[in-house]
Amino acid sequence: MRFAVSLLSVLGIASIIGTVLQQGQQQTDYVVKFGPFWSQIFGFLGLYDVYASAWFVLIMLFLVVSTSLCLIRNVPPFLREIKSFRVNASKKSLAAMRHTVELPAAITPEVAARYLEVQGFSSKTVTREDGSVLVAAKKGAMNKWGYIFAHTALIVICTGGLIDSNLLLKIGMLSGRIVPDNQAVFAKDFKPESVLDSGNISFRGNVNISEGQSADVVFLNADKGLLVQDLPFSVELKKFHIDFYNTGMPKDFASDLVVTDKKTGRKTEQTIRVNHPLTVDGITIYQASFADGGSDLIFKAWNLADGSRTPVKLNATSMREFPLDLGKQKYRLEFDQFTAMNVEDMSTPSEKKNTDFQTAVNDARAVKQDKKFTNIGPSVVYRIRNAAGQAVEYKNYMLPVKQEDGWFYVTGTRQGLDQQYRWLRIPMDKQGKTDTFMALREFLKDAEARKQAVHKATANTPADVRAQFTLAADNTLSIFAQGGYLALNDFLEKNIPQAEREKMQRSFYQILYGAMNSVLDEALVRYNLPAWPQNEERNRFLLHAMDAYTGLTEYPAPMLLQLDGYKEVRSSGLQMTRSPGASLVYLGSVLLVLGTVFMFYIREKRAWLLFSDGRIRFSMSSSRNERDLQKEFPEHTQRLNRLAEDLNHDANP
Repeated sequence: MRFAVSLLSVLGIASIIGTVLQQGQQQTDYVVKFGPFWSQIFGFLGLYDVYASAWFVLIMLFLVVSTSLCLIRNVPPFLREIKSFRVNASKKSLAAMRHTVELPAAITPEVAARYLEVQGFSSKTVTREDGSVLVAAKKGAMNKWGYIFAHTALIVICTGGLIDSNLLLKIGMLSGRIVPDNQAVFAKDFKPESVLDSGNISFRGNVNISEGQSADVVFLNADKGLLVQDLPFSVELKKFHIDFYNTGMPKDFASDLVVTDKKTGRKTEQTIRVNHPLTVDGITIYQASFADGGSDLIFKAWNLADGSRTPVKLNATSMREFPLDLGKQKYRLEFDQFTAMNVEDMSTPSEKKNTDFQTAVNDARAVKQDKKFTNIGPSVVYRIRNAAGQAVEYKNYMLPVKQEDGWFYVTGTRQGLDQQYRWLRIPMDKQGKTDTFMALREFLKDAEARKQAVHKATANTPADVRAQFTLAADNTLSIFAQGGYLALNDFLEKNIPQAEREKMQRSFYQILYGAMNSVLDEALVRYNLPAWPQNEERNRFLLHAMDAYTGLTEYPAPMLLQLDGYKEVRSSGLQMTRSPGASLVYLGSVLLVLGTVFMFYIREKRAWLLFSDGRIRFSMSSSRNERDLQKEFPEHTQRLNRLAEDLNHDANP
């Protein structure tokens, strides 16, 4: 019993894990959630498919077998006990009971039997060979049925779990008849041994369907690969609907489906949503998730190998791959999901009022850690993969994002799923665009243009120091143009003694800021952009532009992509299950409730009245909770005595 209770506790804990932890997801999803170490540990323990894991199935098998044997052994005696009135109780055994008393010999067996029946007992009167008469009674016999129901419930629930645990699928995989595929991408590419026919008695699979498309298979996660499960019908997604809260979080989503039977051609049209599934041919279709279905995207693209401010237009489709050829360099653009509305953690560093050169270097290198969740509109995730197969992931937002005292076009980069994004923030100009920053960048790349800007900036300096100051400004601007703040920092560390470095950092920063002010003025004139008078907004823009320029010098991509437009196509994530064992689980749950009620709320009680030698022996017993009898037995004794007195009074007026 203790061992069985321990196993049931293990199953209970495992079921909690299976409920809290989303089951049957891609391995990469678990790596993102738990990291590479713990994701492998949890995978080894089978926590990603708890109900079909080997240890879970073995425990259920053991419980079914052991509980069945227990019932086979105990049910026949229980049934006999339920029917029995225990009429063989002897005078000695009745006298030895805890609750027993002798009554006045003033009532007959018929009166005693009638009294017990009125009190809810079933009675049986037996005349023995010695002339004594025994009235045996009982009530609460359903208590024994509680034991039977509870144990039967355990068998039924575990049997239902075994049916839905893909036990036959596991056996097929062990025998080699079924082989998961970890290479095929499309259903048509799976080998025959990786395809399950529509007669499979139990399965749980997922499929994503884009608007206007249909599917007649689902994909099952199995071991380290996938299996394709054929369906007896096809499912078409006519339209996907989604509502959002004001924060941008999804409020409700639903799918307009058309289900067409392959044999009869019968069509079933229905809208499903979360917790409102559709069942067809014993297969239940759940609204599980939603995603991008391959949206049309328009990008502005700048080749970072040159300084041109003019982008080229790039058309792409999310969830697709495209070749990217930049001269001799060959890349692949791998677009992931597009999200039209989302809430993200857009962390920003605190702006410092007293900004110096070293602070600017630290800000440019820092990974933002402060969390701030905001709805920031459309975004897309993509990867650029080089010829060696190495890829960097990017996340770009279409709309400018408000961060502290400015608006920015932001792009995040990371080289692994276990890393945080590092954010490139390009400041928005007065027109809400990136034109001013890109013009400033192109201007900085032009050495002659830089010289002209420096000469204009130093025109009003005293003549005796003008040449030296012009040279210093030109060199500072040239170093910054090559690598931003980081290049200036490297120059100082290599050429300036440690004792003078802090002083020179401040000087370099002042020279650089003055030169950049002149560069901005000249860039606006050169590229026919609106003039921008000196004010606080312009000063903030210039500081942020210098940070962004530094970030671009270390940007891990050959080109910068900025999402500029889209036509959204949505995809509905459907989960389809055939689980005949669910009905058994429901039945077992009902039996378990009944068994619990019968065992704990119905008390089996027995009573005997033995008429022998002119005496009456009244005894009672209970299978559980003797405290009830401590109260009831004196009450019954008192009533029987009163009944005897009343009958005796009527007989002797």
